[in-house]
Amino acid sequence: MSHPDEPSASTLLVFASEELGQTQEQMGNLFGVSRRTMSRWMLGGTVLTEDQILTLARAVYPKNSALAGQIAAHGRTTLERLGIVQSPRPVEPPAPPPPPPRLVDVVVCAAADALDASPRTVRPAVIAAFEAALEVGLNVEAVVRGLGPAQK
Repeated sequence: MSHPDEPSASTLLVFASEELGQTQEQMGNLFGVSRRTMSRWMLGGTVLTEDQILTLARAVYPKNSALAGQIAAHGRTTLERLGIVQSPRPVEPPAPPPPPPRLVDVVVCAAADALDASPRTVRPAVIAAFEAALEVGLNVEAVVRGLGPAQK
């Protein structure tokens, strides 16, 4: 049963016939029925099957995509589900880039300089400290605040 604001099957057939510029006989050929049957359908004597909706929507879509959408909606489906159009694929945002190596090296070198040690020696300790901070949910700002003012 169609919604009161939706066109009936017969109205959609008439609109499609006009859009396609086809006679009742030509429309009947589209569905494999006689001109007389098509005439009855256009006067309100039909309920379109799923196959008929697909046939009609496919025929109409190249000329009037909005009407094809109404035809699909009449059958409680969409042009996407009928395979006439493809659903747009959602665009996933790209993953944030890793921090530039130079920034990480700045932190390691600053720690190495403060300890008067080699950056290669200090790197594992810096990694361990940041991993521990991440495990307890701390970000860099919280670590800096928690450490207090830098001693020079």
